Amino acid sequence: MEILVFKTSINSYSDIQNIAKSLNNHPQIQEWSVDLDDYERVLRIKAMDRSSKLGIAECIRAFGFDCEDLDH
Repeated sequence: MEILVFKTSINSYSDIQNIAKSLNNHPQIQEWSVDLDDYERVLRIKAMDRSSKLGIAECIRAFGFDCEDLDH
């Protein structure tokens, strides 16, 4: 299990609802959360492995949000 951390432009609970179905149904994701109180709007994902990082970021971008890997 890996923890993936992303900086995003997700700003509201409505934004979270927009991405929820996609993240909930993603086969590599076990759990996820968005910290709206953090200035970087951090998305934390508990994933099966690190190889899914790029695909998850692309999934978030497909909804029109910025998504930058913070786990260098």
